[in-house]
Amino acid sequence: MTWLTPLFGGIVLASVIPPLLALYFLRLRRTRRVIPSTLLWKRSVEDLRANAPFQRLRPTLLLFLQLLLLALLAIALMQPRFDAGDRRDGRTVLLIDNSASMNVMDGDEAGTRSRLDFAKESAIERIEALHGGGVFSGSAAEIMVVAFNDVAEIRTPFTDSRQAAIAAVEGIEATDGRSVIGGGLQLARAFLTVIDPDNQTGPVAAPAALELWSDGRIADLGDQVLRAGETIDYHRVGSMETENIGIASIAAQRPYDALGQVQVFVAIENPTDLPRTADLQLSVNGVVRSITARPVEIPPVQEQPGLGRVAGRKQFSFAPFDQERDAIIEVLVLGEDGQPIDDVAGLIVPPAKRLRVAVVGAQSFVVRSILEGMALESLDLLDQAEFERLAETGDLDSYDVIVLDDVEIETMPPGRYLSFGRTPPIEGVTEFGSPASGVIVRRSSEDHPVLRYVNLDELYVSSMRKVTTGPGVTTLVESGDGAMVVALDRGPVQMIHVTFDPLDSNWPYLRSFVNFVPNAIEYLGGLGDALATTGIAPGEPIVTRLPDRAVEIRMRLPDGTEEVVETGDPTNLAWGPVRRAGLYELSWEEPGSTARERRTFAVNQLDEVERRIDAAESIDFSVDVIDGSAARAGGTRWQDFWPWILGASLVLMLIEWWIWQRQSAAG
Repeated sequence: MTWLTPLFGGIVLASVIPPLLALYFLRLRRTRRVIPSTLLWKRSVEDLRANAPFQRLRPTLLLFLQLLLLALLAIALMQPRFDAGDRRDGRTVLLIDNSASMNVMDGDEAGTRSRLDFAKESAIERIEALHGGGVFSGSAAEIMVVAFNDVAEIRTPFTDSRQAAIAAVEGIEATDGRSVIGGGLQLARAFLTVIDPDNQTGPVAAPAALELWSDGRIADLGDQVLRAGETIDYHRVGSMETENIGIASIAAQRPYDALGQVQVFVAIENPTDLPRTADLQLSVNGVVRSITARPVEIPPVQEQPGLGRVAGRKQFSFAPFDQERDAIIEVLVLGEDGQPIDDVAGLIVPPAKRLRVAVVGAQSFVVRSILEGMALESLDLLDQAEFERLAETGDLDSYDVIVLDDVEIETMPPGRYLSFGRTPPIEGVTEFGSPASGVIVRRSSEDHPVLRYVNLDELYVSSMRKVTTGPGVTTLVESGDGAMVVALDRGPVQMIHVTFDPLDSNWPYLRSFVNFVPNAIEYLGGLGDALATTGIAPGEPIVTRLPDRAVEIRMRLPDGTEEVVETGDPTNLAWGPVRRAGLYELSWEEPGSTARERRTFAVNQLDEVERRIDAAESIDFSVDVIDGSAARAGGTRWQDFWPWILGASLVLMLIEWWIWQRQSAAG
């Protein structure tokens, strides 16, 4: 039990008890009379003795009731409270946000704990309260614990075990993902639909109470609706005053007139109401290359018609620099703010490598002549038998791109292909009917890298194979008779396929063909892919293609730990999803090699919702506004007891008045 105002109650008690006792000590003032005997005046003598000062105080029922009444009133003024546990019946779902913004270090006033740590402590105390232990506690509660970021995870289904629920909360780990609550609500509702999901037993009569621990910066709140009977309590975690700026995007490209150099572009966003300044630092392979000469000014949030409040943004470009091999580029916002994770962003830029290309068939002198004019590492001409032999031994993986010049292949080995003419044996592209004649282009995807500077207005095809395309196949060039150029990705096989032989058209005589072939080779070979990327976002997998002979594959995480990567197909490797931002290093061995090969990936947290870290006072569902209350930790859930004492005092007052009335009537 605790007391809110013990001093005030004590002062009142000390002020009213002595006067009450003094009233009982004081005697009445009467006129003296001489009488012959006192036998008939016994009661008068007793009354005289009782009102004489400094006599022994005789206990009476009225005095006892009055003292008790005053004591109860004084105790009520002290506002006593008891540990009451919780009187809620039914089920409770604890939703705990563990997205990137919950790593901000303002969980407590001292700034020594993250929001997530504080939320976990508060949720554990809520579990203790739900399970009771106080004078008003009910039966054991059933609790489900759900953690959510860009994905939701049931830490424990409904359980009446206090230890299991607490262990589930303690096991929630920090992530750098986005905050998306829709998946968490769907999981909770799935368990509420049936009591036992494994046995599919009957429906639950009443919906569970939802309790949310978050800073309120949740991306999909506007898409959510509370169902009939659902309630949600929003426990606000974090300060509503914390401010932050961060990197919104990062990209790199080679200047058209200096292909050996790289230029880095970055955008900084300011989601606050005041302008901010920041210095930017560019590092390459851990060495500082550039720092802004003067602080970059980022404007504040602005109102834009139709968009509402939009964060201020400033774009900045660093001077081009000579590209190093396997360059790891990092941009850092110098200084301190609320969330360091979005103050750094990285890119992994490969060197301008020279590609190894193989041509199978080599029937077209035009295709071969264009390839011979490119700056390639090597160009090998293979016949069909040699191609099949290399496919069996796995040596085709040594080529970056393989050109199929109107050759018939029975099976498609892993690789990257530019195919002309005959339809390759791959899912999603099926040949049908007789070839079409007199074909012209009706539509083309000019924004695709393969069609950059490729004008097909004058293209005429005398004979073209008609094909149907399935899911995952993109038509880049289309005619009235079907697809002319398609792009497809089948995991270990990536391909650009032209459905006609260039010799059956006027294309070899057009400038567009001279541009198309190098574009396709560079696109398939991966040139420039890493120069226009923002890296991988937390919550996404790392997808890459390794040699099919790769063994002992390991992933080094940003914290320095290593994990073994298990995969049955190194040429189509997917690892993750990744949970923390930073640099990941993939390494592997190949038979006959003495050194491990390595490849680095950058994971960046650039989400605009996570960049705004001031805790929201309320959360807005599509039709409901839920006001938040600051999450508590380090205390107990108390039940006020003083209203009961006031009620008892009122009853006691009525009893005392009734007794006094009876004594007065009898006298």
